Amino acid sequence: MTDAPRRATRMRWAIALLLLLLATIVLYANQRRQVEVAFSAQANASGWLQVFHDARGQYAETRSQWLKLETGPARAQGFDARGREAAWLRLDPPLKAETRLCGLRIGQSGAAGEYEIRQADETAVALEEGCLRMRPADGARDPKVVVRFVGRSAEKLARAQVWQRVFLVAAGLLVLALAAAAYACRASLAAAAAAMPAVKGFAVLERRLHWIAAAMMLALGTAYVLATPPGAVPDEEAHLAKIVRISQGVAFGDSGTRPMPDPRAMYGPFSDYLVNKQPFTRQQLSAQLDRPLACAPTGAGLAKGANGYFPHQYVLSSLWFKAACAGGMRFGQFLYGARMLNLLLATALVAWGLAYAARGKWALFLIAFLPMTLSQMSSLSADSLTLSLSVAWLGLISGIAGGRLDPARAAPALWTLSLAIAFLKPGTAWVLACLLFCKPAYDRAGVSYLGALLRHLALPWLVHIAWTLSARGDAQPLQGVDWTANLHALLEHPARFPLALARTMTGEHAVLLLQRMIGVLGWLDVKLSAWTYWTAGAMLLAAFWANDAARGRPPRYVMPLAAAMALGSVVVVALPLFIYWTPADSPVVQGLQGRYFTVTAAFALTWCAFGVPAGLRSVLGWAFVAVAVAINIDAVYRLHEAYFVVGRP
Repeated sequence: MTDAPRRATRMRWAIALLLLLLATIVLYANQRRQVEVAFSAQANASGWLQVFHDARGQYAETRSQWLKLETGPARAQGFDARGREAAWLRLDPPLKAETRLCGLRIGQSGAAGEYEIRQADETAVALEEGCLRMRPADGARDPKVVVRFVGRSAEKLARAQVWQRVFLVAAGLLVLALAAAAYACRASLAAAAAAMPAVKGFAVLERRLHWIAAAMMLALGTAYVLATPPGAVPDEEAHLAKIVRISQGVAFGDSGTRPMPDPRAMYGPFSDYLVNKQPFTRQQLSAQLDRPLACAPTGAGLAKGANGYFPHQYVLSSLWFKAACAGGMRFGQFLYGARMLNLLLATALVAWGLAYAARGKWALFLIAFLPMTLSQMSSLSADSLTLSLSVAWLGLISGIAGGRLDPARAAPALWTLSLAIAFLKPGTAWVLACLLFCKPAYDRAGVSYLGALLRHLALPWLVHIAWTLSARGDAQPLQGVDWTANLHALLEHPARFPLALARTMTGEHAVLLLQRMIGVLGWLDVKLSAWTYWTAGAMLLAAFWANDAARGRPPRYVMPLAAAMALGSVVVVALPLFIYWTPADSPVVQGLQGRYFTVTAAFALTWCAFGVPAGLRSVLGWAFVAVAVAINIDAVYRLHEAYFVVGRP
């Protein structure tokens, strides 16, 4: 062996030993940095205990745990934290229950925890024989008790914090070392990936994905239709009010004092979800669903939240409402029927996009099966059409760019989709911009690219702007927000909005938005299992490597331009909420929800993803299908648990 190969061998061994050493340190430090906050809990009524934990008493939803409390004997409870993240605890007990926490400590075994009560709001609190008793005051809206660990418990947390720092340093070095090793061995890794055989059946799965997705959407979507009680989709009353107005001939704006059927009469106990948190019974549900549909006009004013939406988002539901009234149907027949019509339309649009998609096929599949996406598609919400139209558009444009769809043949479909998108909620039409990536495909087909841009991009944008301006009078500012002052501040202090947006899209706010995009259901009060967020997040990241490498690389300008467009879409989505929903003293943009960025994620995953060989893509494809089923089953179960077992926090 010559000197050069010998040195190369030694270098590889040195890198392997370094990686092994760093991995060992990371694993050991990860174990030592973990601390368990343990206690037993008992309540005289079922409910949820939310426990915030933080090193400095600055609490956030992303550092909180929801623990289910039930009547009967005390049950062991606990959760894991890292370093000093459990130094301060904020305990938010159920509103209508007395809660007892006994043996609050760090770790399941060892001496009793040492802590002190630092604050109690709207709650009577007492220490009794090692137990912390909490009873919210009558009429309390946000009861809480704040405690801080001291003494030996604080010392345990300090030691864990040292290991937290060791973990972060070692993990950072390990990531850098792995990246360097992967770069040095990139040729070997590429060859290994190319040689990986495809998983059996993947070719059929990918070829028939649109049919498989349609069947899965109908099955899982129907579960959402049936599992979600009336009114449990955010702003359902406002959407139903819009359906009623359209059915009565008022397609635009407010109906004023004109007599209309009153949607509020249809919900009974299934209303006011921001306060009404107790679990429902099946008898309550059956009784409400069996009530006659409220079709007789009354003098009550209707909710105005959906007044600014174009009526095409409610055509099917409005026709169904008229048919239900004419046929003397029950409220449940109308509600479930309207939800199913939205689901059927969304399924058809998603399957249509997947049938032609080239780039981003698997990414669009995954986005369509996020619990938040599928639950919205199975509801009365206008987001059902917004999401499904966007997926269909991205799929068709991807098919044109990838050579799977002839531009001339696609023209009528693009014309229909672009106009339908143009009349969606303000800012939605930005997704049409991916047509800019299709010039090579139009040139190959001999079809006028300039004409396509004018018909399917420029004109719909003009229509969208005109519609947005005409409907802006129906925008509903948040109570207490002076939107005119925000608009003037935007012009006088142009840096305020970018800074607020940067704070909103980074750190814990970004984590919360990602969770809500994946699925925090109901009125943002039904959280899914922790593994669902981790698994779905990992799959979203993996979708960046789910394109077909055999189809070749897109033009170099596509990925950076698509990334810039995706970032621009964040501004487009956030700006109206900054103006209409953000108080002057707020450091972040208020009113943003994770689902507002679902289309942005679909766009980025479609046009910024990398190609991989069929073998690796087959592993990812089957994983996407399995995860899509698993996370939605978990979501349906959590909905049932939240609404019919223990209530919502």
